[in-house]
Amino acid sequence: MKKKSAALIYGNTPNYIDHLAPLCHYLNIPLLTNIEEIFDIIKKYYPKVNVQHIENRDINFYTVRNFDNIFACIPKNIFDIEFRLHQDLLNKEINIFWCPHGNSDKGKTILFFEGLKNEKNVLVYGNKMIDILKEKKVFHTIENPYAVGNYRLDYFQKFKKHFKKIIKNEIATKLSNKNINILYAPTWEDKENSSSFFKYIDVLLTKLPSHYNLIVKIHPNLITQNETKIEIMKLKCSKKNIMFLENFPLIYPLLDFIDVYIGDFSSIGYDFLSFDKAMYLLKPQNKNLFSELFDIGYVIDDDNIFETIEKSKLLNPALRSKSLIHKRKKLYDYTFQKNTDLEKLKNILNI
Repeated sequence: MKKKSAALIYGNTPNYIDHLAPLCHYLNIPLLTNIEEIFDIIKKYYPKVNVQHIENRDINFYTVRNFDNIFACIPKNIFDIEFRLHQDLLNKEINIFWCPHGNSDKGKTILFFEGLKNEKNVLVYGNKMIDILKEKKVFHTIENPYAVGNYRLDYFQKFKKHFKKIIKNEIATKLSNKNINILYAPTWEDKENSSSFFKYIDVLLTKLPSHYNLIVKIHPNLITQNETKIEIMKLKCSKKNIMFLENFPLIYPLLDFIDVYIGDFSSIGYDFLSFDKAMYLLKPQNKNLFSELFDIGYVIDDDNIFETIEKSKLLNPALRSKSLIHKRKKLYDYTFQKNTDLEKLKNILNI
């Protein structure tokens, strides 16, 4: 009997959308969610993805009864917390394929990747993630690793016309087309204190020059942690050249649109390696953390953010050194494997 596969976003975790939706397109499997808002976002932004909203009271039994393989951004042991009873009652074991939701340098100083120990199926982007898993003494315990490369970039390029239209309607037309577009996309405040948000957001908002547009993409977990504080901050900010993005999961269309990226330990920094554009990285509150992106971007550790941007040569493509371009490509190739196992996955799943 042919085994059936699907992907699952269980609970209000919108940060998983941009990772699972494109994967579902390439594997030709449905994407299940019990959150109506997530269903609406995927229907609006992601073409050729079969997303299904299942009522919260039904989703556990529906998932276990109708599918054998589930792609999710949570490992098997976390999945079983919510689905163990339903698997036992139906006398059925769900096979989990863990999908990463980004490739950052977080998790090196705390127990994080150790959660994948003895996982049966793990998707990795490329050698960088494999080396982290080896460093954490986890990789040898994984039964089936699959290299999937940068399928999200491929998805963006495949539907570029669609995404360009979204960017134009929702972002470009609301900002001055004479300004340089900057994206600030910090990570959330985790146990490693890897976020730069509360250390630098006031400086970014108050000192922004008039010839820049600043797009602030706040991580969903940051909003959950500090919803009232962030809402008050947004209400106080009335500058027309500042935009706060909400309920907007698209990453590659946004990176394609902007001129400058400001980040920290967010995995978006590695996504940005796909573009030969200016990258600036703000040192987070925990200054002991290190990222391989520090060799690619310009690291800022004080409040003179815009002064540094103005003085640096990164804004002018003609002035960027060949060695920097070479480093960027080398790190990109290390992060995202070119020859992927997507077809192999399809064959295994009989898709």
